[in-house]
Amino acid sequence: MTHSSGAPNAGERPTDPPYRLIVWPFLRRLGARLIMPSWLAITIGCWIFAWRPLDAAELAHELAHVRQWRANGLRFIPRYLGESRRAAAGGGDRYRDNRFEVEARAAAESVLRSAAN
Repeated sequence: MTHSSGAPNAGERPTDPPYRLIVWPFLRRLGARLIMPSWLAITIGCWIFAWRPLDAAELAHELAHVRQWRANGLRFIPRYLGESRRAAAGGGDRYRDNRFEVEARAAAESVLRSAAN
């Protein structure tokens, strides 16, 4: 299953960057081995790869990463990894305390707050 942005779907906003969501169930086990056990999706450029469809908050999280890729280009990779190292060196979690993930979680939380109101 794939979805490309264009006409807004539920949960999409006109300000969302162009993206392509690719859902391949076989990625679940592969990602659990290579990325992290509880992974859901990974964004590379404007492509979001997931093992199941994303809800509005999950999509907002991944769209934050699409924006980060657009802002940083290929420099996003070393910057993301550097942020993970910085977080760990400071006694934090490589994923949870990575500033790129903090920004993406804030985007997801914003969607959840909007839905609750």
